[in-house]
Amino acid sequence: MRILHYIYLSIISIYSMILRVLAFFGHARASAFIEMRSPSHLQELSKRTHNLISSNHKWSWFHCASLGEYEQAAPVIEAYISMHPESQILLTLYSPSGHTPLTTTSPPSWLRKKDYITALPMDTPSQVRQFLQAAQYRIAFFASAKYDVWPELISQLTHASPSIPTCIFAVHVLPDAPLLRKTLSGLFLRNTWSKLSMILTQDDASSLLLSQISIKSQPLGDPRADRVSRIARSKEVPETLKAWKGSSRVVVAGSSWPPEEKALSNLEWDETTKLILAPHNIDNGHVTSVLNLFNSSASNSPRAMLYSEWASSMNCHDTTSPAILIIDSIGLLSSLYALADLAVIGGGFGAGIHNLLEPAAHGVPMISGPNIGRFREAVKLQYTHSLVICHNQSLLSQTISSSLESDNTLKLSQTGQLAKDWVESQSGCAEKIAQLLP
Repeated sequence: MRILHYIYLSIISIYSMILRVLAFFGHARASAFIEMRSPSHLQELSKRTHNLISSNHKWSWFHCASLGEYEQAAPVIEAYISMHPESQILLTLYSPSGHTPLTTTSPPSWLRKKDYITALPMDTPSQVRQFLQAAQYRIAFFASAKYDVWPELISQLTHASPSIPTCIFAVHVLPDAPLLRKTLSGLFLRNTWSKLSMILTQDDASSLLLSQISIKSQPLGDPRADRVSRIARSKEVPETLKAWKGSSRVVVAGSSWPPEEKALSNLEWDETTKLILAPHNIDNGHVTSVLNLFNSSASNSPRAMLYSEWASSMNCHDTTSPAILIIDSIGLLSSLYALADLAVIGGGFGAGIHNLLEPAAHGVPMISGPNIGRFREAVKLQYTHSLVICHNQSLLSQTISSSLESDNTLKLSQTGQLAKDWVESQSGCAEKIAQLLP
């Protein structure tokens, strides 16, 4: 196993060097990756740890790969703080896509002056050691979300004196997971996971798969259910959008990709049946192409407008009321589902479906493409008939159209309630996880 660990460290070192070379030549993502691990961040951690020592506390360390995993960690962090208000939270992220917004434009609501958000060190012996030394090993526990387990980090935490408890929560294991494969890499991963102090999975199926490779775990659920339920209760829809909806039926297309956008463009949208479309890609080029797609068949005034332009026109008391609004900013989608009678979820014709829990928490029935197998909540919601799967774009258009027929109004309401009931049945997980942490 030691040989496999050396091979792993060699690969990580080469990867680190490649990133530095790319950053030197101006690669944006590589530059951001290196910058978030600059020595100044270690110095800040060391300074904050010195202040922490004076209060005789330790860091409660949570880790997420990126923003998606943070959605699972956030309710656990909030629950932990409510149980341990004296605690000091250290949150690390692996990717700039999570680190940048949480440290600049969208700081967490739980973040206090004594808490700190920084980057996870590269998983090499020297960088992990420098990070732990900056924290002076004053760590109450390390808890990672979903799947982010780093062999060198876990090894050093395990062999620290005294040993630092390590945990991973919201684990979702699939039958084809690298961890389960009968390969050298699978063996190496299993060895690392076996060192964890506690493994908390999303469901019985994940725990069963882990038990087959002699790894003990406990099924507790997915803490994202707590987060989306709270957001659904707290986020308000802008009054202008409520007025825009009026008595019409509204379809919200969340994180759409070209296949969903094309299918939606083939349908009729008017004063009685309206569309809010939030593309996954909101750069100017794509948003403009989507706008042109929906307006290409318009005979008189455009039937689609960018949300930013429409909102500005409302502020100027313009009476323009398009049947289609295209969202060209981030942060609105989770509240828009409150307006929806039906949701079309993007990604199902590509690598995988996007967030289903947000519309489900609002009691909205959903339609998507077929690639849902890797997502536990998608499979469960399909089983309750609150998620309908379409295997091609033509069928997607037909299903949306038939779902919106007047004699299906009651069915939509009932299936939407089933989705909401399922999300609520999953709630309470974050508190259970927080209770198990030291």
